[in-house]
This record gives sequence, structure tokens and C-alpha cells, in this order.
Amino acid sequence: MSFYLVQILNALSFSMLLMLTGLGLSVVLSLLNFVNLTHGSSFLLGAYVSIWWLGSGAPWWLAFPVAFLASALAGLVLERFPFRQFYTRTHLMQVLLTYGLSVIFADLMRWGFGAQIASPELPEILSGVIFVFDMPFPIYRLFIIVFGAVLALALWFVIDRTIWGAVVRACVTDRRFVETLGLDTKRIFTIVVAVAAGLGGLSGALGAGVLSAYPGLDEEQLILALIVVVVGGLGTFRGTVLSALLLGFTMTFTKVWIPEMSNVAALAIMALMLVIAPQGLVARKVRQV
Repeated sequence: MSFYLVQILNALSFSMLLMLTGLGLSVVLSLLNFVNLTHGSSFLLGAYVSIWWLGSGAPWWLAFPVAFLASALAGLVLERFPFRQFYTRTHLMQVLLTYGLSVIFADLMRWGFGAQIASPELPEILSGVIFVFDMPFPIYRLFIIVFGAVLALALWFVIDRTIWGAVVRACVTDRRFVETLGLDTKRIFTIVVAVAAGLGGLSGALGAGVLSAYPGLDEEQLILALIVVVVGGLGTFRGTVLSALLLGFTMTFTKVWIPEMSNVAALAIMALMLVIAPQGLVARKVRQV
């Protein structure tokens, strides 16, 4: 019993990382109809920044907001140029642009941070274990669960219960109507892209204590984020959360029972959902007039 409870907690911690990464990618896809394959680079950048910060001796709790800000700043710069010039172009052109940028960023990070596997120096308060019945469970993973749950509630509140969230949702539904109200949609898009990149970086900062950081991690997390978005349904907060939980639990328990099939299980879920529910677990409601 304690073994399976620990695995459930492991699945929850992994699901939180998938949720944060998937939310950022989903918002950009739904709002701008823009395929941003540099999102995995935001994850890896956040991981490296947090590892550097935790090793610098600075207050450990600042590592996460610093990683968020670093990735958000990179997203802000990219939105100004060249993303903005490609919003009206085809998805193929967007894929070619952002994939090329992701390759460049991967090499830059390899040059700046090295090609070795880097792991953070966790603070003492997060480096121990607790016992679930008679099984040890890392405190850091518990921290990810709590932090992720609190952040998910905060994001839900901002998106569903604030004026700013209503404006963003209105832009997703009808950008031109929002512009008739005198709102600057270009500025809204810039903020959304920056926040989405920041969420990717924050997820990387949290994940560094579990996954470490190494060249290639950006591609791995990008693929998982795309699966989360496809399975959950484009532009739905609830769908992204449910999809992250489904994928996180499936991959965690597959690694326990059949380790070599965990990636196959993730792709199988995506293929099955594309057949059963092409619009995702939670399809966005569209009113036709």
C-alpha cells in the first residue's frame, strides 16, 4: 500500500511539471495560433538558471522567480522579433522558424552551461525525506506538488475570475471585437508570450531538482508539452490540467511496471485521444451564429 501511495505522489509531482509547461504552450497556441517550438528551450533555460542561482549562495527561494523572469525576458524579446512577423504566416513557416531558433538556443546553452549533466544544490530544508508509512519520499517532490497546486489555483483565478483573464479569453474568442473596445491586443499578446515563456522556465526550475539539466532535455519536455496540449484540448485550462494528470500518472506507473515502454505509453495516449476525442478531453465551446 505504501509503495503505491509513494508512486501516486511521484505521479502528482511529475504531473505538476507537465501542467505548468503545457499551460504556457497552450495559451500561445490558442491565443495567437502560433506554433512555438522554443518552449522547450524556456524549460531548459529555467533549469540552468535555477541551478546556477542555487549554487551561488543567494537565497534559495529566489531561484524560482529569477528563472521565471529570465525565461519571460527571453520570451519578450522573441515576441518583438521575430515572432510578431510570423503570426500571420503558415504553421509550417512558424515551425521552421521556432525549430531553428530552438536548435540555436540549445547550442548557446551548451556553450554557456556545458554539456555535462547539471544538478542543483538543494537547500537543507528541501533535501531530506519524509516517510509515507514505511517508504521514504523526497521533501522536494512534495514541495513541487504543493507549489504546483497553489500556482495552478492562482492561474485559474487569474484566467477565470479577473478582468485581465477575461480580456485574454476574449482575445482567444474574437480578437477583432476586443480591438473595437480600444484595447491594445499587440500589448496583450506580448504579455501572454512572456508569461507563457516564464511558466516554461518556472517548470524547468522546479524540474531541475528531479530531472537535472542537460542538452536534449528541452526537446524531451517540448514533446511532452505538445502531447499535454493535444490530449487536453486547445485553450482550456481544465483540459490541460486533466491531460497533465493523465499523462503524468500513465508515464509514472509505466516506468514502475514496464520502464522501457513509458515513452510509448505517452504517444499511445495521444494517438488514442486523437481517435476518440479529436478536440481533446475538454473541447472549447464555440458558439455559432
